Amino acid sequence: MKTPMGWHIVKKSGIDSYVGGLTNGSDSLWFDYGRYDVDLSNESRAWYRWSEDTVNGFPAIISLPDKPGQGEVTMKIPGLTDGNRLTIWASNVKDRETVLQIFKSAIFAGSDSSRNPPLGDSKHFRRTNVDGKALFVADCESCHQLRGRVEGPKIQDLIAAKDANWLYRFFTDEDLRATDSSHQRLKRAFNNTECIKIKNMTEPDAVALFYYIKSQTR
Repeated sequence: MKTPMGWHIVKKSGIDSYVGGLTNGSDSLWFDYGRYDVDLSNESRAWYRWSEDTVNGFPAIISLPDKPGQGEVTMKIPGLTDGNRLTIWASNVKDRETVLQIFKSAIFAGSDSSRNPPLGDSKHFRRTNVDGKALFVADCESCHQLRGRVEGPKIQDLIAAKDANWLYRFFTDEDLRATDSSHQRLKRAFNNTECIKIKNMTEPDAVALFYYIKSQTR
């Protein structure tokens, strides 16, 4: 990663991953690079904004607290070519634009620097104050595993080419379920088993669930 002048490395020791930090004395960010996930669930129920992005050719999930200077700015790249994943986070950031630029500067073996569009607060983000992991465990985990399948298909495959709007409609619009060709094909493949309906699904629920699943993709 590249930083402006005045930043320096903070060394830390990790057990199963490469961990460390970068700081300028005012803002600090921390990273974890390895095969295991860093859980940054929104347990406080604060409002966050989420978006997908591309960092040198690799899909990334970005989240920002709704109020600058509060909460954690995070980025996850869940599917690197070596089987590892990267999580970067910074708390109570004063200069959010600089932190986002540092996030975007990450380069890995196999990086494609031609696929690294700029990232900033102007990018399209979706808002939620829901804990996506808790929603997944409560409503999806009995049939869908993040690393395989139980009664239903691998859930990341279901939303690979979808967005949070589609997921919200899937749980609230009967016509979509009846006409969506990919859903009907998978339904037939799994003995015509219908996905459950999540009662009182809201758009923030769908945003949280969608980006949690995306952040777990390998």
